[in-house]
Amino acid sequence: MPAEFDLKYGDITVAVSVPEGLRTTVLSPGVGANSAGSGAPLTDPLLALEDSLRNPIGSPPLCEVVRPGDRVVVLVSDITRLWIRTSDFMAPILDHLNRAGVPDSRISICVAMGSHRKMTPDEIRRIVGDMAYERVSVFQHDIDDENGFVYLGKTSRGTPVWVNRRVMEHDRILMTGGIVHHAMAGYGGGRKSVLPGIASRDTIKANHLWVLDPDKVGIRPGVGSAKTLGNPLHEDMVDAAAMVAPDFIVNVVTDSQGWFAGFFSGHWLEAWQAGCKLVDRMYCVPIDHKVDMVIASCGGYPRDISMYQASKSFYNAWMALKPGGTLVLLVEAREGGGGEEFFKWFRYPDIESCYEALKSDFTVAGYLAFLTRYIASVVRTVIVTDMDSNLVRTMGVIPAPTVREAVETGLSWAGHDPEILVMPEAGITLPILHGETP
Repeated sequence: MPAEFDLKYGDITVAVSVPEGLRTTVLSPGVGANSAGSGAPLTDPLLALEDSLRNPIGSPPLCEVVRPGDRVVVLVSDITRLWIRTSDFMAPILDHLNRAGVPDSRISICVAMGSHRKMTPDEIRRIVGDMAYERVSVFQHDIDDENGFVYLGKTSRGTPVWVNRRVMEHDRILMTGGIVHHAMAGYGGGRKSVLPGIASRDTIKANHLWVLDPDKVGIRPGVGSAKTLGNPLHEDMVDAAAMVAPDFIVNVVTDSQGWFAGFFSGHWLEAWQAGCKLVDRMYCVPIDHKVDMVIASCGGYPRDISMYQASKSFYNAWMALKPGGTLVLLVEAREGGGGEEFFKWFRYPDIESCYEALKSDFTVAGYLAFLTRYIASVVRTVIVTDMDSNLVRTMGVIPAPTVREAVETGLSWAGHDPEILVMPEAGITLPILHGETP
C-alpha cells in the first residue's frame, strides 16, 4: 500500500500519498537525538521570567543593574514578531523595575523595527499590552529621521554604526526579543534589537550586504540558519551591539505551538547564546545524509501565509537535499508574495541580474526573493499554491494544481528509487548533517 501522510495547507490538512516501496522518512521537530529533553512549555511563565530576572546569565540581577531614578528604555520587536508575545511579559518587567526604584515616569519603550513600516497606535498596544501601553511612554524607531541618529564608529568590518539618538540618551538600555533560526543572521533576537532594530538605513544596508557572496552569484560562505561562527552578518551585528553596550536582555524561546519554552535574561550576548542552544535542541534535527527528494509543508497558516514567509521553508527543505534534488512544497500563500516588493525582484530576466540589483539596492524582501530563486536554480522545485500559476513561474519553480500532481512531477524528476524525506513543519525544522554544527 502507498504510504500516506497528512500535511497542513493553510487552515486545512491534505493527504499526501507516496508509492509503496520507496524509502520514505518523516522529519519533524522533536524527532532525533538532538532534541531529547528540551523545549517543554513552561508551566508558570511569569515565575520563570521573575527567576530569570533575579538569577540572570552573565550579569548581576536586573534590580542591581538599574539604579533608583535611572532613565530606562526597553527595546521591543514590532508587529511582525507578535509570536514573541511581548505583551505577556512587559508589565511584569515594568513591575520589577518599579521595585528596583525606577518609576514608570522614568521608563520608555522603543519599538525597534529597523526599516519596517511604522506601527499604528493599535498595533503598538497589541505589541506591548494594554497595561504597559497606558503606564509608560512608547516611541517608535524612525529610520527616516535624519537628525535622529548618533554615530558610534565603525565595526571591525567597516560598517558605519548610526543608532537611535533618543535610545542612547537613556541611562540604561534593556533589550527584549525572541530567538528563532534565521536564514541570514543564524538566529533572531539578541543583537538584532540594535542592528537592524535601532540602526540607520545606511548601517542596515552595509550590514546586510554581508550575506552575498562577493565572488559569484550566491550566498556568502558562513551565512545561514544556526550559523554564527564565521557568519560575517552576525559578527558585524555583534560589533554594533557592543558599541551600544546594552545593560540587560530578556529573550524568549517558544515551542511550535507558541507557548513559552524558556526566558533567557542577563548579559546581552551570553544570555542570548544560551537561548540559541535551546532553539537548536528544539528545532535542529540530525540527518545522516542528504536525500533525493523532499516533500514539505510550511506547517500551514500562518507559516504559509505568503511566499515571503515560505522562504524559510524553502531554505530548510533545501538543507536536506542533494545538489540537483527535488523539492515538492505546499504553500497556500493567501497573501500572495507578502507585500508588493517580493515579486518585483522576479522581474529580472535571470538570477545574475537579480543578484547585481540586490548588491546595489539591498532589501530583506529582495534577498528572500533571491534566496528562493537561487534554491530553485540548484534543486528542481514544484509548488502547490493558491497563487496565480504565471506569477509562480517567475520564481523559477513549477506550479501544480494538486498535491497528487506535484508528487507525480517530483517523482518523475527524482529518478529511480529515490530516497524521500517528508517535512510536515518545514518552517521550523532545520536538518543538520551528523558531524556538522550545531
